[in-house]
Amino acid sequence: MKHIALPENGQKRLVWYLAMEEFVAAHLTALVPPSERGEREAFFIWQVPPTVIFGRNQVMEAEVNLNYCKSHDVKFFRRKSGGGCVYADLGNVMLSYVCDGTDVAFTFSRFLSQVALCLRRLGVDAQVSGRNDVMIGERKVSGNAFSLLPKGSIVHGTMMYDVDFEALVAAITPSHGKISSKGVSSVRSHVTNLKEELEAVRKPVGLEAFKRHLISFFCADAAGKLDEVVLSEADMAEIDRIEQTYLDPAFLEGKQHSYSVSFGGRVEGAGEVKVVIGLNNEIIGSVRLEGDFFQTRESAAEELEAAIKGLPLEEDVIGKALENKDLGIMGLSAESLLGLLFPEKSANSINNK
Repeated sequence: MKHIALPENGQKRLVWYLAMEEFVAAHLTALVPPSERGEREAFFIWQVPPTVIFGRNQVMEAEVNLNYCKSHDVKFFRRKSGGGCVYADLGNVMLSYVCDGTDVAFTFSRFLSQVALCLRRLGVDAQVSGRNDVMIGERKVSGNAFSLLPKGSIVHGTMMYDVDFEALVAAITPSHGKISSKGVSSVRSHVTNLKEELEAVRKPVGLEAFKRHLISFFCADAAGKLDEVVLSEADMAEIDRIEQTYLDPAFLEGKQHSYSVSFGGRVEGAGEVKVVIGLNNEIIGSVRLEGDFFQTRESAAEELEAAIKGLPLEEDVIGKALENKDLGIMGLSAESLLGLLFPEKSANSINNK
């Protein structure tokens, strides 16, 4: 696997590194020769000052404590991949993996398995859990998300080495389903710092040594030689251009539709899914998807809207329209979506706006 390095060490905004992922993916053929298996893979790590990043399908105001972030100089951005809201600081090592594989489930699973193995090599009992987490015992140490591209995939994740959990709690507003209380003790029951876990097994590793271990694990050959390419100044300029797409206020704020009925819950294999439907005289006029699910097609939300727009909000009618339809969301079937929309035909949350 090729390590992608920068010609300078100056810190960038978090979305600059997301733009770097896009650049590497777009130029993977030129940057990375195929392996013996015929695959092209690239990896790099990065860190940023306090920043909140939330998923493409999430509502900013519902996920980010904007007042806290603005008063404490915590930046906040939207990413183009799915997943939930994440807080990062200089105690959080961010992981970026780019490959030319388009089998989402296989690519995602393989990378997470390698992350867990990398941690086990340090002496902690790390295991992959659920769709996108790496756990040590009952607590998460790494969360990950993906973007599917026409000719490849991007997986990016967090590695909580020594994160400030008090700032994490203050900066994000988690959904009730994930964390019932916003207190520090509640978050601590769900997440952990790698530094703490390494000290617990009496195998402490400093941050810089840990970063070297990560890069070596993924990118060094059997003799310990690092396989690396350094981006040029021209490459950096192109990444600057891509970064602007994340800074567009319209992208940051997301689509805001008026709606009258909302349905949501946790779907096994898909994550948290909320469907917001705008009604006009009981006829569906608009559909919005929110949550930390992962899309396998860019147009998933638009396709769902096209399939049911103009129909009455009735179980048999919607069921027929979605019959045998691939919704383009990992783990979400037409049947499970109907279960959200019509839970005993009674649990609807109606808002008259």
